[in-house]
Amino acid sequence: MHFLRYCVDHGIAPDAVSDATFTAFAASLASGTLVAKPQRVERMARQQWNRAVAAALPGWPVAPVPVTSNRDDYQLPLDRLPPSFATDLAAWMRRLSGADPLDEFGPARPLRPSSLKTARGHVLRFAAALVHAGEDPQALTTLAALVVPERFKAALLWLMTRRCGASPGLIEQAKCLLSVARHWVQAPKADLERLNKLVAKLGVRRKGMTAKNRARLRAFDDPKHLLALLTLPVRLMDKADRVAAPSRREALMAQTAVAIQILLLVPLRRLNLLRLDVHRHLCRSRSGRHAVVHLVIPAEETKTSQPIEAVLPEPLVRMIDHFMTRYHPLLTSDTDGLLFPGRDGGCKHITALTAQIERAVRDHTGLAVNPHLFRHLAGKLSQQFDPGNYELSRQLLGHRSTDTTVTYYTGQDTAAAVARYDANILERTSSLRGKVVGR
Repeated sequence: MHFLRYCVDHGIAPDAVSDATFTAFAASLASGTLVAKPQRVERMARQQWNRAVAAALPGWPVAPVPVTSNRDDYQLPLDRLPPSFATDLAAWMRRLSGADPLDEFGPARPLRPSSLKTARGHVLRFAAALVHAGEDPQALTTLAALVVPERFKAALLWLMTRRCGASPGLIEQAKCLLSVARHWVQAPKADLERLNKLVAKLGVRRKGMTAKNRARLRAFDDPKHLLALLTLPVRLMDKADRVAAPSRREALMAQTAVAIQILLLVPLRRLNLLRLDVHRHLCRSRSGRHAVVHLVIPAEETKTSQPIEAVLPEPLVRMIDHFMTRYHPLLTSDTDGLLFPGRDGGCKHITALTAQIERAVRDHTGLAVNPHLFRHLAGKLSQQFDPGNYELSRQLLGHRSTDTTVTYYTGQDTAAAVARYDANILERTSSLRGKVVGR
């Protein structure tokens, strides 16, 4: 809409639109509007333009425009490095994956595929940073070449310059390479001490909840906002049900209602939510609407290797069953039990489900809530219900350690305790006033 308005205001016909038009459009957004992220708006406009070109709409120009990647990706292709580096990297990945369960130097717990991918990316990007800093790629014959203190420092300086300082991501990347030096390369003690000092100079990675999430949670101290979110799933489902012949649009609305209701009642992590299968994860005590239904997610499917088991409230079970009967067939031709199926089989992409949830909450409540914030809200509310009972919150959220729960939700119990104290003070004030006035 912004781009179309820009073209109309400047008299630019569709067949005159070019790469330069979008560049000028971005500059106009930055200097003449209050749009928060003009470059993002420009990039989205380019993408929409190219989709229209690809769809071959009648009368639409056939000239696409370039869309540059917004990823800060400086990684080099693996074939730019010596074959011995790739061999060493693959061997390290095998160790981390737990391929040899009796490897005395292997990790206590094998890394999950997503963690393996992250670790591999850290190493490859660190190698790329070293090359960009002036190192000959052919000199990087093994992982040990990355953790020579002088090279390690050179890579860190290049990354800090690129990122304008030591970001949390850089600290995580540096600690990954430090782990390589300690456990894989088994670098000399003197080198490890130097590497530790370099990593320490980057600072300490922030622990606990971000200030942004704490600010978003404060909105739910207002009963109106909390009620709007708690009632949203039912309102969405009712809106979808009012359509006599539902389409995919109503099916997605009903699916979003189910997702939000689950997140409110059983605060799952995003991937566990995404992969829910009514046949595998919902265990019914018997047939019929009054059966007891357990949500059961085995330990090997959770981030912390802690199994999840919960009795689902009857209203949630009815909502899921209703969705599977009326709306699920509109989203996929598969007869499997995935609650969130993708168009081409398997699960919906995580970004698509995230956007679905965020958009619904924003449009119907005006609040900014992503799927993970539901977990923070659960922690906040559990501390309001029972201030200081971190064990209850730990079990609710599936943390492996109570320390994690305390780190994230210290302050939430304080707020609840202060609120309870204030209520007692006000009640005592009223009581004393009555006694004193009555004398």
